[in-house]
Amino acid sequence: MKFGRKPSASGRLAALASKIEKVVKEDAERIRRMEETAAQRRRAAAELHVLCAGLVADLNALLSKPLVELSPAEFAAGNFREDASNVFQINISGRIVHLEFHSTGALGSTDKFPKPYILEGAIRAFNQEMLELSLVPEQQLFCCPESGKLNWLWVDPRTQRAAPLDRERLTAILERLV
Repeated sequence: MKFGRKPSASGRLAALASKIEKVVKEDAERIRRMEETAAQRRRAAAELHVLCAGLVADLNALLSKPLVELSPAEFAAGNFREDASNVFQINISGRIVHLEFHSTGALGSTDKFPKPYILEGAIRAFNQEMLELSLVPEQQLFCCPESGKLNWLWVDPRTQRAAPLDRERLTAILERLV
């Protein structure tokens, strides 16, 4: 219990007004961060699709007829689903590279990877023989914003090796399937 004088009614109102302004400012900042993170997630998904589409287009250009398919064939940032899984799939005659990712529960996370990430998921690569053996290797997938860039990283959960998910990595995954 405090002793002393009670603040005046006008003093209490001034303190309340100050708290309200502070809360409104904090709410506006939280909304700004949420919108910024949502925009980053949409951009990251679109960039990942561009990476996959570029590889598929270049492979098909080298083939006598297009045999490599990307699903979905088209993807715009607006197609990103914030509250569900997003899936890109590269298919070469039943040999599949399956990239699945979704938003983290909060604006960002470090629960499964030491770097802060805004999207998480997995890369699975398999063919019919691997399915028959119930052997579908999986690598973790994270999108980590850093210095204005959105970096897609893959992590091998067995070895904890992490590296950028780039054209070279996707090519290596496809090479193992054929």
